[in-house]
Amino acid sequence: MIKFFRHIRKNLLNQGKTTKYLFYATGEILLVVIGILLALGINNWNSQLQLKKSNKVFLNKMLKDLDANEKRLGGIVYDSLNDSTYPSLEEAVKASDSIVKLTYVGLNESHFNYLMSAPFSAGNSLLNLNDNTYSELSNTGKLYSLGSDTLVEAITTYYKRGERESLYNVQNSKDVTDGLIKYEDGFGKLMMDYYRDSLNFNLNNYPFYTNKNSKEYNDYQIGMDLVDGGQRQNMGKMKQIIIETKKLKEFIKTELQND
Repeated sequence: MIKFFRHIRKNLLNQGKTTKYLFYATGEILLVVIGILLALGINNWNSQLQLKKSNKVFLNKMLKDLDANEKRLGGIVYDSLNDSTYPSLEEAVKASDSIVKLTYVGLNESHFNYLMSAPFSAGNSLLNLNDNTYSELSNTGKLYSLGSDTLVEAITTYYKRGERESLYNVQNSKDVTDGLIKYEDGFGKLMMDYYRDSLNFNLNNYPFYTNKNSKEYNDYQIGMDLVDGGQRQNMGKMKQIIIETKKLKEFIKTELQND
């Protein structure tokens, strides 16, 4: 083909048809430019097609991450996890709040069985959001070509909030642990003795149980309030994360449907 065009140009020059030669040369240049533009357009189209396929894979992987987050947090907040010895946060907050209120009324022997069986601690589960896909996208620089600016912003906001809430979650869980430590020498020892040797347990051996002015009683009251407060804060934040998880899932599903 190249030899054919070269032959035409040579004949035009030999025949002294300079004007026709110039028109022909210009047309040839335009043809080459059009060919290059078509090639670039096809290449760009193929690149966009591959990007859409890649984005679809990443978005579906992220949906699985979000499903895992919603399921795990829902189990911690609302339902006792399968084969777990811990109650849900809702149950734990309700129980610890009830115990604090009882301490202000004044404990007596009729409250003992409830105090020994109340599910007041949910086990200090940390937030630990599944962010595998988000981390992969961020580390490879693919996050900002994942979809619309609104989608990228929604994803970034969700996971940035997760990082921030994780820090609060750790502090709140520390409050719970500090609360448990606060009363371990008094009511904590009483509970241990009861669980370890209930047959020989005698509540009369623990006079601080009904003494609102005793150090052990005050430590129990303060400690249980810390347990209640820390768990209540974690519960509230986890519930909000669950709501935000549902919203992001719907956003991603809509993006996939419109693609």
